[in-house]
Amino acid sequence: MLACVEGGVSMILSAEALSPAQKSVIEQILGRQILEAEAISLRAFAPPSVALPERQAAAENLRSFLEGDRPRAGVSDEECEAALLEALRSERPTFAQMP
Repeated sequence: MLACVEGGVSMILSAEALSPAQKSVIEQILGRQILEAEAISLRAFAPPSVALPERQAAAENLRSFLEGDRPRAGVSDEECEAALLEALRSERPTFAQMP
């Protein structure tokens, strides 16, 4: 299956439909064996055209916003962290928190 998406091309392949050479390359990239029942998703896209200084400024603005001293209406840091993790997991079910 091949699909055009905004800014690139995306495809989903069945592992059982791959040639041995294709399967080998994908396993090398993933660093593990793939199961016959798995589907493999590939996507190619152009990198963002935002210059490094602009990306750094945006990151700093976000960091300042997130770390700023704003009243939280009595919400603890733990509650804020739990709410953020809940939001991430609801949007990305495979999200895994880094140690």
